[in-house]
Amino acid sequence: MFREIQNSKKILPEGSVEEILNAGEEGVLATVGEDGYPYATPLNYVYHNGAIYFHCARTGHKLDNIAYNSKVSFCVYVDTELLPSKFSIKFRSVVAFGQAEEVSGDEKKEALLALVHRLSPDHIPAGEKYIHNDMDKTRVIKINIEHATAKGCVK
Repeated sequence: MFREIQNSKKILPEGSVEEILNAGEEGVLATVGEDGYPYATPLNYVYHNGAIYFHCARTGHKLDNIAYNSKVSFCVYVDTELLPSKFSIKFRSVVAFGQAEEVSGDEKKEALLALVHRLSPDHIPAGEKYIHNDMDKTRVIKINIEHATAKGCVK
């Protein structure tokens, strides 16, 4: 059902998916809406307990698309460097496919705390207070990964 990476020289070793998802701080979420158009949204995320989590406003384009079709893809790339003399680029990337769903309760709070610890490690007490005061003003989406590949050019 999912395509494999065509250039086998760029396939990264087992364990690279988790390593790259843990190393990244931002990725691009791809959804499809009722109009059939793809919609790509750059966003911050955290890889936690084998899933990708992100938070967002209560309403919006990506949420409308997820409600229409919960199948999404998510791309993360790290360690990029242009190699002009080789007409190439150094990179490591992951493309993950899965189902997106909203989480609530303890899982929502845990995901928000994981986001604070990952993205604002020097501001954890303030982040915890922010979560406590504003948790009902945000939505948290979980991507349950069904398939993911890691590739790179590390020359």
